[in-house]
Amino acid sequence: MTEEDPIADLIVETWGGCTLPVGPLGGRGGTAFLYNELVESTPDEDRVREWLLTADVLTRSEVGEVRLRPELIQPAGAAADHLAVLEFEQGWSRAAKVALMRSTLLHEHAERKGWSWSTQQVTDGVAARSEHLRGLGGEPHTAYALGHVTTEPGTPGEPRPLAIATSGVTRDPDRVVRWAGALPDGFTGAPVFIAQHRAGREFVMLCIGLIADGDRNPTVVTFDTIRKLIDRQGAGPTLGLRDRLAGLLRRKDV
Repeated sequence: MTEEDPIADLIVETWGGCTLPVGPLGGRGGTAFLYNELVESTPDEDRVREWLLTADVLTRSEVGEVRLRPELIQPAGAAADHLAVLEFEQGWSRAAKVALMRSTLLHEHAERKGWSWSTQQVTDGVAARSEHLRGLGGEPHTAYALGHVTTEPGTPGEPRPLAIATSGVTRDPDRVVRWAGALPDGFTGAPVFIAQHRAGREFVMLCIGLIADGDRNPTVVTFDTIRKLIDRQGAGPTLGLRDRLAGLLRRKDV
Protein backbone atom coordinates (compact mmCIF):
# COMPACT_ATOMS: atom_id res chain seq x y z
CA MET A 1 0.00 0.00 0.00
CA THR A 2 1.07 3.59 -0.43
CA GLU A 3 0.74 6.68 1.74
CA GLU A 4 1.32 10.37 1.02
CA ASP A 5 1.78 9.79 -2.69
CA PRO A 6 0.22 12.59 -4.79
CA ILE A 7 -0.18 10.31 -7.82
CA ALA A 8 -2.02 7.72 -5.72
CA ASP A 9 -4.24 10.50 -4.36
CA LEU A 10 -4.94 11.69 -7.92
CA ILE A 11 -5.92 8.17 -9.04
CA VAL A 12 -8.33 7.71 -6.13
CA GLU A 13 -9.87 11.14 -6.66
CA THR A 14 -10.27 10.74 -10.43
CA TRP A 15 -11.11 7.05 -10.81
CA GLY A 16 -12.11 5.89 -7.34
CA GLY A 17 -15.72 5.66 -8.53
CA CYS A 18 -15.02 3.36 -11.49
CA THR A 19 -14.64 0.10 -9.55
CA LEU A 20 -17.06 -2.47 -8.14
CA PRO A 21 -16.39 -5.54 -5.99
CA VAL A 22 -17.42 -8.64 -7.98
CA GLY A 23 -16.96 -12.37 -7.94
CA PRO A 24 -18.67 -15.72 -7.36
CA LEU A 25 -21.40 -15.50 -4.74
CA GLY A 26 -19.88 -16.84 -1.54
CA GLY A 27 -16.46 -17.26 -3.18
CA ARG A 28 -13.22 -15.33 -3.38
CA GLY A 29 -14.03 -11.86 -4.68
CA GLY A 30 -12.18 -9.51 -6.98
CA THR A 31 -12.65 -6.17 -8.68
CA ALA A 32 -14.30 -4.95 -11.89
CA PHE A 33 -14.21 -1.48 -13.42
CA LEU A 34 -16.12 0.65 -15.90
CA TYR A 35 -14.58 1.60 -19.24
CA ASN A 36 -16.06 4.01 -21.79
CA GLU A 37 -15.28 3.06 -25.38
CA LEU A 38 -15.44 6.09 -27.68
CA VAL A 39 -17.55 5.10 -30.67
CA GLU A 40 -17.98 8.45 -32.40
CA SER A 41 -17.06 12.05 -31.68
CA THR A 42 -18.95 14.96 -33.27
CA PRO A 43 -19.10 18.69 -32.49
CA ASP A 44 -22.35 18.02 -30.65
CA GLU A 45 -21.55 14.96 -28.57
CA ASP A 46 -19.37 11.95 -27.93
CA ARG A 47 -21.04 8.58 -28.40
CA VAL A 48 -19.74 5.87 -26.09
CA ARG A 49 -20.34 2.29 -25.10
CA GLU A 50 -19.76 1.56 -21.44
CA TRP A 51 -18.27 -1.81 -20.51
CA LEU A 52 -17.71 -3.64 -17.24
CA LEU A 53 -14.25 -5.25 -17.33
CA THR A 54 -12.72 -7.82 -15.00
CA ALA A 55 -10.60 -10.97 -14.93
CA ASP A 56 -11.97 -14.10 -16.59
CA VAL A 57 -11.26 -16.19 -13.48
CA LEU A 58 -13.85 -14.21 -11.45
CA THR A 59 -16.72 -14.98 -13.83
CA ARG A 60 -16.71 -18.80 -13.92
CA SER A 61 -19.68 -19.23 -11.60
CA GLU A 62 -23.37 -19.87 -12.15
CA VAL A 63 -24.30 -17.29 -9.50
CA GLY A 64 -22.24 -14.13 -9.12
CA GLU A 65 -22.25 -11.09 -6.91
CA VAL A 66 -21.87 -7.40 -7.73
CA ARG A 67 -21.48 -5.16 -4.68
CA LEU A 68 -23.44 -1.90 -4.89
CA ARG A 69 -21.11 0.63 -3.23
CA PRO A 70 -23.29 3.00 -1.13
CA GLU A 71 -21.23 6.06 -2.11
CA LEU A 72 -22.05 5.45 -5.80
CA ILE A 73 -25.83 5.28 -5.30
CA GLN A 74 -28.17 8.25 -5.77
CA PRO A 75 -30.19 8.94 -3.68
CA ALA A 76 -28.20 7.64 -0.74
CA GLY A 77 -29.59 4.47 0.85
CA ALA A 78 -31.86 3.63 -2.09
CA ALA A 79 -30.22 0.29 -2.98
CA ALA A 80 -29.39 -3.01 -1.33
CA ASP A 81 -25.76 -3.73 -0.55
CA HIS A 82 -25.29 -6.27 -3.32
CA LEU A 83 -26.85 -7.78 -6.41
CA ALA A 84 -26.95 -11.56 -6.89
CA VAL A 85 -26.79 -12.44 -10.59
CA LEU A 86 -28.08 -15.75 -11.92
CA GLU A 87 -26.50 -17.28 -15.04
CA PHE A 88 -23.49 -15.13 -14.22
CA GLU A 89 -21.05 -17.18 -16.30
CA GLN A 90 -23.14 -16.88 -19.46
CA GLY A 91 -23.26 -13.09 -19.35
CA TRP A 92 -19.61 -12.41 -20.18
CA SER A 93 -17.46 -12.40 -23.30
CA ARG A 94 -13.94 -13.68 -22.68
CA ALA A 95 -10.48 -13.89 -24.23
CA ALA A 96 -6.87 -13.65 -23.04
CA LYS A 97 -7.84 -13.86 -19.32
CA VAL A 98 -10.24 -10.87 -19.63
CA ALA A 99 -14.03 -10.88 -19.23
CA LEU A 100 -16.33 -8.07 -20.31
CA MET A 101 -20.00 -7.23 -20.58
CA ARG A 102 -22.00 -4.14 -21.40
CA SER A 103 -22.92 -2.18 -18.29
CA THR A 104 -26.46 -1.64 -19.58
CA LEU A 105 -27.86 -4.22 -17.18
CA LEU A 106 -26.53 -2.34 -14.16
CA HIS A 107 -28.19 0.88 -15.30
CA GLU A 108 -31.44 -0.90 -16.14
CA HIS A 109 -31.54 -2.49 -12.70
CA ALA A 110 -31.06 0.91 -11.06
CA GLU A 111 -33.73 2.53 -13.23
CA ARG A 112 -36.20 -0.22 -12.41
CA LYS A 113 -35.52 0.24 -8.70
CA GLY A 114 -35.79 4.03 -8.75
CA TRP A 115 -32.19 5.07 -8.23
CA SER A 116 -29.14 5.86 -10.36
CA TRP A 117 -25.40 5.30 -10.43
CA SER A 118 -22.94 8.07 -9.63
CA THR A 119 -19.83 6.49 -11.11
CA GLN A 120 -16.58 7.42 -12.78
CA GLN A 121 -15.11 5.59 -15.77
CA VAL A 122 -11.77 4.89 -17.37
CA THR A 123 -12.26 6.80 -20.62
CA ASP A 124 -10.92 5.92 -24.05
CA GLY A 125 -8.39 8.73 -23.84
CA VAL A 126 -6.93 7.38 -20.60
CA ALA A 127 -6.82 3.73 -21.71
CA ALA A 128 -3.31 3.10 -23.07
CA ARG A 129 -2.72 2.35 -26.74
CA SER A 130 0.06 0.31 -28.31
CA GLU A 131 2.33 3.33 -28.70
CA HIS A 132 2.02 4.11 -24.99
CA LEU A 133 3.03 0.57 -24.06
CA ARG A 134 6.14 0.25 -26.19
CA GLY A 135 8.27 1.74 -23.45
CA LEU A 136 7.46 -1.09 -21.02
CA GLY A 137 10.47 -3.40 -20.82
CA GLY A 138 12.55 -5.27 -18.31
CA GLU A 139 13.11 -2.27 -16.06
CA PRO A 140 10.25 -1.75 -13.56
CA HIS A 141 7.90 1.17 -14.22
CA THR A 142 6.04 2.46 -11.16
CA ALA A 143 2.41 1.36 -11.32
CA TYR A 144 -0.74 1.59 -9.21
CA ALA A 145 -3.63 -0.87 -8.89
CA LEU A 146 -7.06 0.21 -7.64
CA GLY A 147 -9.03 -2.61 -6.05
CA HIS A 148 -11.37 -3.80 -3.31
CA VAL A 149 -9.65 -5.63 -0.46
CA THR A 150 -10.96 -9.01 0.69
CA THR A 151 -10.07 -10.07 4.22
CA GLU A 152 -12.62 -12.85 4.87
CA PRO A 153 -13.36 -14.46 1.48
CA GLY A 154 -16.94 -15.60 1.06
CA THR A 155 -18.21 -14.13 4.33
CA PRO A 156 -21.73 -12.65 3.80
CA GLY A 157 -21.66 -8.87 4.05
CA GLU A 158 -17.87 -8.74 4.29
CA PRO A 159 -16.60 -5.15 3.92
CA ARG A 160 -14.74 -4.66 0.61
CA PRO A 161 -13.05 -1.26 1.04
CA LEU A 162 -11.39 0.49 -1.89
CA ALA A 163 -7.60 0.53 -1.65
CA ILE A 164 -4.62 1.39 -3.83
CA ALA A 165 -1.42 -0.63 -4.14
CA THR A 166 1.83 0.41 -5.77
CA SER A 167 4.71 -1.58 -7.21
CA GLY A 168 6.36 -1.88 -10.61
CA VAL A 169 5.32 -3.37 -13.94
CA THR A 170 7.72 -5.00 -16.36
CA ARG A 171 7.53 -6.84 -19.68
CA ASP A 172 9.18 -10.25 -19.42
CA PRO A 173 11.11 -12.02 -22.21
CA ASP A 174 7.85 -13.65 -23.39
CA ARG A 175 6.38 -10.13 -23.90
CA VAL A 176 3.95 -10.57 -21.00
CA VAL A 177 3.43 -7.50 -18.80
CA ARG A 178 3.57 -8.40 -15.11
CA TRP A 179 3.00 -6.71 -11.78
CA ALA A 180 6.07 -7.09 -9.57
CA GLY A 181 5.30 -9.01 -6.40
CA ALA A 182 2.02 -9.83 -4.71
CA LEU A 183 -1.22 -7.90 -4.35
CA PRO A 184 -3.83 -7.94 -1.56
CA ASP A 185 -6.66 -10.46 -1.89
CA GLY A 186 -9.47 -8.89 -3.89
CA PHE A 187 -7.30 -7.08 -6.45
CA THR A 188 -7.77 -9.61 -9.26
CA GLY A 189 -9.50 -7.71 -12.08
CA ALA A 190 -8.34 -4.31 -10.80
CA PRO A 191 -7.30 -1.52 -13.21
CA VAL A 192 -3.60 -0.65 -13.35
CA PHE A 193 -2.38 2.94 -13.83
CA ILE A 194 0.99 4.48 -14.64
CA ALA A 195 2.23 8.05 -14.92
CA GLN A 196 3.98 8.57 -18.26
CA HIS A 197 6.37 11.49 -18.01
CA ARG A 198 6.74 14.13 -20.69
CA ALA A 199 9.00 17.16 -21.07
CA GLY A 200 9.91 18.91 -17.85
CA ARG A 201 7.73 17.99 -14.90
CA GLU A 202 4.63 17.16 -16.96
CA PHE A 203 3.12 13.70 -16.99
CA VAL A 204 0.00 12.00 -18.30
CA MET A 205 -1.94 9.29 -16.45
CA LEU A 206 -2.71 6.10 -18.33
CA CYS A 207 -4.67 2.97 -17.45
CA ILE A 208 -2.58 0.22 -19.01
CA GLY A 209 -4.94 -2.71 -18.33
CA LEU A 210 -6.12 -5.02 -15.57
CA ILE A 211 -4.78 -7.60 -13.11
CA ALA A 212 -5.66 -10.95 -14.69
CA ASP A 213 -5.00 -13.40 -11.84
CA GLY A 214 -4.19 -13.69 -8.16
CA ASP A 215 -0.71 -15.15 -8.51
CA ARG A 216 2.48 -13.58 -7.28
CA ASN A 217 3.80 -11.40 -10.13
CA PRO A 218 0.35 -11.49 -11.76
CA THR A 219 -0.24 -10.91 -15.45
CA VAL A 220 -1.43 -7.45 -16.49
CA VAL A 221 -3.57 -7.75 -19.62
CA THR A 222 -3.01 -4.49 -21.47
CA PHE A 223 -5.56 -2.32 -23.22
CA ASP A 224 -4.31 -3.11 -26.72
CA THR A 225 -5.48 -6.68 -26.06
CA ILE A 226 -8.69 -5.55 -24.34
CA ARG A 227 -9.63 -3.35 -27.31
CA LYS A 228 -9.26 -6.31 -29.67
CA LEU A 229 -11.74 -8.26 -27.54
CA ILE A 230 -14.16 -5.33 -27.57
CA ASP A 231 -13.80 -4.91 -31.33
CA ARG A 232 -14.86 -8.54 -31.80
CA GLN A 233 -18.16 -7.83 -30.06
CA GLY A 234 -19.36 -6.02 -33.20
CA ALA A 235 -21.46 -2.91 -33.56
CA GLY A 236 -24.12 -2.54 -30.92
CA PRO A 237 -26.33 0.12 -29.35
CA THR A 238 -24.58 3.06 -27.72
CA LEU A 239 -25.46 4.65 -24.42
CA GLY A 240 -28.22 7.15 -24.95
CA LEU A 241 -30.38 4.71 -26.94
CA ARG A 242 -33.17 2.84 -25.22
CA ASP A 243 -31.44 -0.49 -25.63
CA ARG A 244 -32.90 -3.45 -23.84
CA LEU A 245 -30.93 -6.64 -23.37
CA ALA A 246 -33.66 -8.64 -21.63
CA GLY A 247 -32.81 -12.29 -21.31
CA LEU A 248 -29.04 -11.93 -21.22
CA LEU A 249 -29.08 -12.29 -17.44
CA ARG A 250 -31.81 -13.03 -14.94
CA ARG A 251 -31.30 -10.95 -11.83
CA LYS A 252 -32.35 -11.81 -8.31
CA ASP A 253 -32.89 -8.78 -6.09
CA VAL A 254 -31.63 -9.11 -2.55
